[in-house]
Amino acid sequence: AGVLPTGRNIHSLDPYRMPSPTAWERAKSIASQVLDQHQQATGAFPETVAVTMWGLDAIKTRGESVGVALALVGAEPVKEATGRIVKYKLMPLEKLGR
Repeated sequence: AGVLPTGRNIHSLDPYRMPSPTAWERAKSIASQVLDQHQQATGAFPETVAVTMWGLDAIKTRGESVGVALALVGAEPVKEATGRIVKYKLMPLEKLGR
């Protein structure tokens, strides 16, 4: 059959919709827990944090690991009317609290 490549991965994910709303909520909670656990153990915020991002994990969780990284640096996805993420809004340091 005459199938032409589209240049998009139509089977797995849409990078313009990652993290999904559910993944974003879970990611914010995970990031908060990471910071809280470190503060309880050391009394300070971590100087560095590593987030592992695997393609299959991103597909299964709809971008949760991406959301964790965004939440840790204080960035929030901004969506257009169609639900596509078009940019990321950085939270002011005063509001971020760290």
